[in-house]
Amino acid sequence: MVIQVPPQMNVSEVGNVLLNNSDIWKNLPPEMIKSIGILITILKAVGIVFLIYLVFLIVRSILNIIEKRRIKKIYNAVLEMDKKLDVLVKKKEKK
Repeated sequence: MVIQVPPQMNVSEVGNVLLNNSDIWKNLPPEMIKSIGILITILKAVGIVFLIYLVFLIVRSILNIIEKRRIKKIYNAVLEMDKKLDVLVKKKEKK
């Protein structure tokens, strides 16, 4: 059985046509329907893992930005101390 899809239909309408066409589901063997159910479950689990990983990446990026700001402040403080030490060393050499 071939389903003709008009060219102006979008993807969600195609999905509705496939789901509403009960002949397709009636002709499938039960083993295939079970395997499709398992596949859907696996895809849901993969989606959940992907979302958790995405949240992890976002949190890690925020923490990296905070750490880089802190390192930059420390670097600037060290540069300032270095300049002050240079001034002190020059004064001590003149005496």
